[in-house]
Amino acid sequence: DSASEYVPELKPIFAAQKIPPELVWLAEVESSFDRRAKSPAGAAGLFQLMPDTAKRFGLSLWPRDERYQPEPSATASAQYLKSLYDRFGDWRLALAAYNCGEGTVQKLLTRYKTQSYDGIAGHLPAETQMYVPRVEAVVLQREGANLEQLSAPQI
Repeated sequence: DSASEYVPELKPIFAAQKIPPELVWLAEVESSFDRRAKSPAGAAGLFQLMPDTAKRFGLSLWPRDERYQPEPSATASAQYLKSLYDRFGDWRLALAAYNCGEGTVQKLLTRYKTQSYDGIAGHLPAETQMYVPRVEAVVLQREGANLEQLSAPQI
C-alpha cells in the first residue's frame, strides 16, 4: 500500500510548510498515491501538479521532472495549498482552486458576490464539484477530521 509508505514521510513536509498535515491525503484523490501518475492535461506525480504550478513553486521539470519525486512534489503542493488558503481563507475554496484554478474560483466568487464555497459550489466545473467532497471524505475517513476543523496555517 503506497499510502502507508508515503503518508508518514510526507506529513512532516506539509507541517513544515505550515499547513495541516492531514491534507497529505490529497494525494489519494489526485493519484491514488502513484508517484508515476500523469493526467491527459499534463499534471504529474503524487499531487498532480501542472508544469507551470510546479515551476512556480521551485520544481525542476528538466532534465529530471521533480513532480515525480515524493518530497519535492509534496513541498510544492503544500506551498501551493498554503498560498491558496492565504488567498481564499477557506480549505474548500483552496481545494477547489487547486483543482480548477485560482482564476476560475475568483471569477465565480466575484460573479456570485460571495466569499463562501457553498455560494459557488453549484457553479464550479463538474469535476471540481466532485473533487472537493472527495477530498473531504478521504480526510474524514483517514484522519477523522473535517476540513473546517483543520487549523489555519501558522504564520
